[in-house]
Amino acid sequence: MDPAIIKKVKKLNRRGKLIDSASKGLDEKKELVAALMVKTGKPENEVLKAYDEFHMKHEDGFISKEEYTNSTKEFIKAKKLFRVFDEDNSETLTFFEWFQATNVKNMTTPEEKLNWIFTAFDADCGGSIDVDEIKDIVLWMFRFAGIEEDPDLIASCVIDVRATIDIDRDGDISKEEFIKNAMNSQFIADILKERKKRN
Repeated sequence: MDPAIIKKVKKLNRRGKLIDSASKGLDEKKELVAALMVKTGKPENEVLKAYDEFHMKHEDGFISKEEYTNSTKEFIKAKKLFRVFDEDNSETLTFFEWFQATNVKNMTTPEEKLNWIFTAFDADCGGSIDVDEIKDIVLWMFRFAGIEEDPDLIASCVIDVRATIDIDRDGDISKEEFIKNAMNSQFIADILKERKKRN
């Protein structure tokens, strides 16, 4: 079968919970730790230690916006990261979201930023992103930049980003394809330049 036709099976949703159709016989903690190792570059023992400490401190499995933003000296950055990772507007972060937000590095070049964005949004860590993940990236950029989430503008930006990045039009975008072509998208270039001005 043509690999372009085969859909990726995502094991975890964006909050780090197993997706029902993919969860048979899988250990959620093990899948979560494996995904975070790829997304953050942290070793297994460090992720497991953070997982245990987080759940001892937050028995319900969530950290509030107030607690997260007050836990750092970089209040403005923490507020932006919280807004980005709290996709469901619950005013809380799960361990999966918290660990990613906490491990965002200071990136200076567009390539570093694009590499991080790709890794963060490659939900199944499969080495490629699809149309749904492009929409997630666009929404993330809107939230990080503090742009109002107008559905028409979002749809327009998703179309622009997809057309600019997915040059071969196969529906799957590799990390190399993403990094090489992303700055050709006016939307992405504008957002990354705006972030550079603010930092």
